[in-house]
Amino acid sequence: MKKSFKFLSTGILIASLIILNSCSSSDGEVGPKGDTGASGETGAAGPKGDPGSANVIYSNWIPATFTGSGSSYSASITVPKLTQEMLDKADIRVYWTTENRVLTLPYAQVLSGTSYTVHQRFYVGKIELLASYAITSAQSFRYVIIPGGVTARKKPLSQMSYEEVKALYNIPD
Repeated sequence: MKKSFKFLSTGILIASLIILNSCSSSDGEVGPKGDTGASGETGAAGPKGDPGSANVIYSNWIPATFTGSGSSYSASITVPKLTQEMLDKADIRVYWTTENRVLTLPYAQVLSGTSYTVHQRFYVGKIELLASYAITSAQSFRYVIIPGGVTARKKPLSQMSYEEVKALYNIPD
């Protein structure tokens, strides 16, 4: 049994070396898949493209004033480019700037046993903002819409900070 295992292992090792050696082509000959090998010429560099944002739609910081009472307050942001197709396929992010920091919605915090939340609802043409507490001063919000069809990233957008999304899509301040 040990002899047959050693023979099999040696056979697999030799076969692997033959396959690896036959796959490398350092003489510039065209290989089986049409590659040109290591001695092929490098083409000229193409022109630098314009900075882009992969069809991403983003807003400036938009002031929103909440109205309501008790534990139900709302505000809305008009988003003319928010279509039904985007609602069906796009990734939509909303950010809130308050006290020199940027928060990602939905926002939730519990202080002294009281829950404070701010979240969003999306509709054709607008984003509704809902808060569980009185927000008395105008607040600024920004939306980022990544249409369906944009190539996925290694890290999902939902796990990215505002700064990471801003850098990824070249969104100015």
